[in-house]
Amino acid sequence: MSPYIYIIEILQSMEAVLKDYWWFFLPNILLIIFEMAWMNYIQGKYACELKWVLLEIKTPQGIEKGPQIFEHILSGLYATEGGMIDTVFDTYLKGVVETYFSLEIAGLEGQVHFYIRAPLATKDLVEAQVYAQYPKAEIEEVEDYAETGASRFPDKNWNIWGTEMILKKEDAYPIRTYNQFQEKITNELIDPIASFIEEFSKNTPGEYTWLQILIRPAKDYWKKDAEQLIGKLIGRKEKEKKNILGDVWRDFEDIFRNIWVAPFRLPVYPEKEKSSDNDIKESLMLYLSPDAKEVVEAISNNLTKHGYETTIRWLYIGRKESFNKGKGFFSVMAPLSQFNSHSLNSFILNNNTKTSAYYIATEWRKNIKRNDLIRKYRERKIEYRGFVLNLEELATVYHLPTIGVEAPQTPWVKARRGGSPKELPVG
Repeated sequence: MSPYIYIIEILQSMEAVLKDYWWFFLPNILLIIFEMAWMNYIQGKYACELKWVLLEIKTPQGIEKGPQIFEHILSGLYATEGGMIDTVFDTYLKGVVETYFSLEIAGLEGQVHFYIRAPLATKDLVEAQVYAQYPKAEIEEVEDYAETGASRFPDKNWNIWGTEMILKKEDAYPIRTYNQFQEKITNELIDPIASFIEEFSKNTPGEYTWLQILIRPAKDYWKKDAEQLIGKLIGRKEKEKKNILGDVWRDFEDIFRNIWVAPFRLPVYPEKEKSSDNDIKESLMLYLSPDAKEVVEAISNNLTKHGYETTIRWLYIGRKESFNKGKGFFSVMAPLSQFNSHSLNSFILNNNTKTSAYYIATEWRKNIKRNDLIRKYRERKIEYRGFVLNLEELATVYHLPTIGVEAPQTPWVKARRGGSPKELPVG
């Protein structure tokens, strides 16, 4: 029989089922569509009404604090987890979403700036966390740099290229972190942020490179997934699901088996095996290769710190006379590649969001992606869970420059602000 006949028979069967049970399928499908449309509307309305501030952070040149210090700032911001949604009505009637932040680096015609965009209600929290770790820093509320350039494409003066990033493997696999950026001979930190500053400072007049890291505190679901992954890597057998009826039946078997001998000797019941997950894990680790052990240990260490749901979005925008797609592409991809690990995790392009198209109606499709990307960037939009990076990973990718970074195009604090002397005569 031809395979096409099988396909036709399957379709005919599906048609018969839909005819008979449409009253069951149709309401559920419509309910799902309604929920998606409603949540998109109500959350969009909530986001539009939410007030935001864009804070530029400047530090004195030559600070001796490394990426680990910024980890403490991120840990303080994690305190917002679960603080906005109290009831189910907040989610489905008000459209409330959990608090999130945007960590940003912007190359503006050669100058490199560091920003944190936050809800207005958390402004004091952000400033307190930054000043706690960088007492001599200067924090200033500024206008949004991302309003530069065209609002819609095609545009006769401006062009754009950009994308969002995703992880190559599961969230549990870590990227390279600051502990792996030590120079072996002198043991000095090779600051990964220097690569961003060097690339972004090469922009000429009319060129802009923007990097946006949206973060939202993640619950512990990703740690459960990671534990399952560890079990798979070390060959741990999955635990049998508990069956109440089966347990009751086994208990009755034990009773009837021993009831006949009870008058003559004490009943004997089989002992259940007692072994902790740690014991099982240690015993199974003995059989792994050194490389496999290193991977399992890296994943285990990754679970020891809080995680953030993360979206990384970037774009290169420029006037057409200055626009250089290759230069813009490598100015971001080169710095991001230093966090990649062959055996662990890597950042890769999200092909669904990059402003490229092939074969059919290419320019029209590119403009759709360009408009979508720049709209999401300017709105700092989180549309999905993204991937999870823990505090150490985030602090490696985004932190303030350290003493080893020479960046003449980066605005620094020139003088320490202070109050007036107490003995100053008045009147």
